[in-house]
Amino acid sequence: MGDGRKSETDSRGVSIAAAPPPPPRAASAPSEGFSPKSHKLLIEILLVVGVVLGFGAFAVYGGGALSEAMTPLVPLSVDQKLGALSSSQMQAGQKLCDDPATIAYVRNITDELLAAHGKTPFPFEVVIVEDEQVNAFALPGGYLTVNSGLLATAETGEEVAGVLGHEIYHALLRHGTKRILREVGGSIVLSMLLGGTGLEDVGGLAKSLTGLSYDRAQESEADLRGDELMQKAGLDPSGLARFFERLAKESSVEVPALLSTHPDPGDRAEIIAKLGGAPPTKKLSSPRELKCRK
Repeated sequence: MGDGRKSETDSRGVSIAAAPPPPPRAASAPSEGFSPKSHKLLIEILLVVGVVLGFGAFAVYGGGALSEAMTPLVPLSVDQKLGALSSSQMQAGQKLCDDPATIAYVRNITDELLAAHGKTPFPFEVVIVEDEQVNAFALPGGYLTVNSGLLATAETGEEVAGVLGHEIYHALLRHGTKRILREVGGSIVLSMLLGGTGLEDVGGLAKSLTGLSYDRAQESEADLRGDELMQKAGLDPSGLARFFERLAKESSVEVPALLSTHPDPGDRAEIIAKLGGAPPTKKLSSPRELKCRK
């Protein structure tokens, strides 16, 4: 036959065409497999599921120790997302200072401290808000906020730098993340890794984070590391202790939010005295003439 098919004959000698060969099977599409990105996400989710299950032991083993142990298992991306969400919430209800000199003053001090520290696990952002409360705070993931009231009350640049160095280390040591895990639990972390915001779990993330008080151990740790950072930057590390002590003594200042959220561990001056080290090589200008509006 012209089509190349073989034939057979039956018992009567009649030629019977063989059945045509089956059509070739279409090649199956190559499998995409398990991409590194999805693999990484699954590992992160499994880790955080462990964190969430761990929080089931809250009532038995105590929140503080558990949040301390669980935080290293939470990816740094969660800190950054927590900080970004709460920072945007906070800024929505605040007026940001727009005076270029004031913005440059705070950012220059921050950059100087970060340069002395070296590489950080996430970038830092700093904003100045128009608020008479004497306060500054660090949100997870490197989001720093300084109130104009703090700049108006500080007498020296070293006092401002001391507060900023202290806040930088609250972020680097993940104190805010530990506190939110203690107060809210791990469900918000899992929600964020799965693409949600987790805001339904905290009912206002910015308010939750900015209102949390650090414990004495966290304050001591931020004091020590912040003072060491001041020394690395060539600045007088006693600025922070001076500022806190003066705030506590001045009756004209209503109990500052800075003191209510940053309780005195009781040995700030002693910590600084024990540091020793070389004398300061730089002196910062005072913030007293700065203003929030152009």
